[in-house]
Amino acid sequence: MPKKKKKGPPSPTKKSNSGISMRTLFQQASLWVQARHPVLKFLLGFIGCMVLFYIFYYSALYGNHLEGPFLHAQASISNLLLRLLGQGTEVFGSSIAGTDFSVDLKNGCDGLEAIAIFISGILIFPVSFRLKARGIGWGVFTLLILNLLRIAGLYLVGLHFPPAVFEVFHVQGGFVIFTMISVILWFAWMNWATKQPPPTTEKE
Repeated sequence: MPKKKKKGPPSPTKKSNSGISMRTLFQQASLWVQARHPVLKFLLGFIGCMVLFYIFYYSALYGNHLEGPFLHAQASISNLLLRLLGQGTEVFGSSIAGTDFSVDLKNGCDGLEAIAIFISGILIFPVSFRLKARGIGWGVFTLLILNLLRIAGLYLVGLHFPPAVFEVFHVQGGFVIFTMISVILWFAWMNWATKQPPPTTEKE
């Protein structure tokens, strides 16, 4: 009777091809990451900064101890601007009230999300700390002033225009436009920072 042929080990060619294929995919992935390393590093750093901000923003520490005083301060300063414009308004907590209309500042009206976007973009940009500090100082000051003007403007819009117009200015001006302004300031700072000469070191 003819002997049955024993099954030999799997073909080494298939294993070799599989190994080469996996190694090629790994090399291609590595090259892809290396080619985009600065962009990925920037995006991951930005996301990380924003995650830390939201952890703080929705924490009990901010909600119970910091949010109320901060909103009251913004309402008080915006009220001063309105009174300079001849409005007989008063502040009650985080609300600005007149005889015919009132606005109540809530979480999200403070402008902090747009400011956090601006600060996060600066912190992860690869320039010296001196340039970052100057950008954060001037940028945050500008955004805070603009937000106070926005709050005062919303009161005037709500006083003199229909509720539908107020809602448009409240939603669009409250987040979309204000966030766009923070991004524009961020790009303006990056353009300025990249044109600054590198710090010089004194020779011994």
